[in-house]
Order: sequence, then structure tokens, then C-alpha cells
Amino acid sequence: MIAKNTGATLPPVPEIAPTTTIPAFTLTEGASLWKTLPKPVRSEKPLSMEDMDQAYGYILYRKTLSAPVTGDLVLDTLHDYAQAYLDGKLVGTLDRRKNESRLPLSVTGKNTKLDILVENTGRVNFTTVLRGERKGILGGVTLAGQPLTGWDNYSLPMLAPEKLAYAKQPCSGACFYRATFTVDKPADTFLDTSAFTKGQVWLNGHALGRVWNIGPQKALYVPGPWLKAGQNEVVVFDLQGESGRSLQGLDHPVLDAPVAKN
Repeated sequence: MIAKNTGATLPPVPEIAPTTTIPAFTLTEGASLWKTLPKPVRSEKPLSMEDMDQAYGYILYRKTLSAPVTGDLVLDTLHDYAQAYLDGKLVGTLDRRKNESRLPLSVTGKNTKLDILVENTGRVNFTTVLRGERKGILGGVTLAGQPLTGWDNYSLPMLAPEKLAYAKQPCSGACFYRATFTVDKPADTFLDTSAFTKGQVWLNGHALGRVWNIGPQKALYVPGPWLKAGQNEVVVFDLQGESGRSLQGLDHPVLDAPVAKN
């Protein structure tokens, strides 16, 4: 089309770069998200990411519930995906794509810690929705019809998890996992992420991409120049992680995996 309309003689289409494989390797070190939290900002109502001068990643909202209570936890305007925890135990998820904002809770003890971990999954970039495309919990939170106030807000932009206290001990739930692998000759590859659930990946300090096991994409493209001859480092953050999971480099993409119904 360009040649037809310009009359120019175009150079040949570049050849596709050769790809390589990387043998499977296990992520042997872990660091729990809950042990790496920054200093919180206190507020009456939940703050948005923009209120925290944050553009990407996650934001954690924490509050102590003083008495037992049973009823629906309601988030007013969730952007975009939330996991709720009681005393560190995952009790449910809410997804903006499905217009979900309500989660039944049963709090049986006193001084129960409520955590709501919210992910920015990407911004809507069209129509008048742009005007309110902030991230986090944009309104208030109620439980059993009563407003919840007095929150600790933790900013988690996930820019580069460099200084975490990794250990070769089991880590489950929201965790960072780290491993090294060796490459003889750097070349393009596709990092198979099918063993992980939901999170993101860094390679040699570069943000490689995000992971979600619902498919259909189950491998991340790795540019050859991002690899080094010799030892390379990969870090995976997984919201529902387990120790001992593995990665490998494929010589082809995975763009047509079965799509989960969640």
C-alpha cells in the first residue's frame, strides 16, 4: 500500500529474529508481600492511587474491625480488581469487568484485620469514562450497611522489586518469587507463565509484562537484548502464589490457550 501510493521502492521486510528455548527452572526464593509493605498513609476514607501520587501497580487498604459482624462488604466504585482478606486469609475477589462491588463477610472475632488489595489492571482510554478513570477505591466502603472509616493506605506501584528480603522458605499467597537462569547465547524467547495465577514479571530489572491464568495468552515475549550471556534474574509477583513453581523459555508464543470462565 505504501509503495502504491508513494511510488517508492521499499526495502525488503526484515527477517523474523531467530528464537531460542530455555530449560525449565524453579523459582526457589520467596518474599511475602505482607512483609514488604511501605509506611502507610492514614485517612478517613480510602485514598485513590492518584491521591497517593501513584499511577500503576496495586494499593492496599487496611482497617481493624473491632467487633464481630456479618453482612456485605461493599466497595463504592472499584477500579479495578480487588482481593479481600481477614487476618491474612483470602475471603473473596471483586472484578470491575463483571460490575462486582459486593462481597459477603462473616467476622467472628474482635480486632480482626481487614485488608483490601486493589490492582490497577489498565485504564479505559475512550469516551467520557476517561473523566473518572482514577484507580483504587474511589468512593467509600461499607460493611453490613455501616460506613468503614479510618484506613491505612499502602502505595504499591510495583516499579522494580529490587531490595526485598528473599528467603529459601515456603511462601504462599501474595508473594514475590526470584530465580536465576543461564543463557549461552541471548536470543528472543517466550517465557512460559502457565504455572502462575495473577501478577507480573520482571526480567533483569525490566518490567516484562503481566500474568493472568484466565488466558488466552500464557507466555510473555522476551526480547533477545534483554537477556545476558551467562546469569539472568527473573522475579514474579503472584497474588495466589505457591513456592516451587517453574518457568521456561519457549521458541514460540502461546496466544490461543483455553480461556477460563472467571
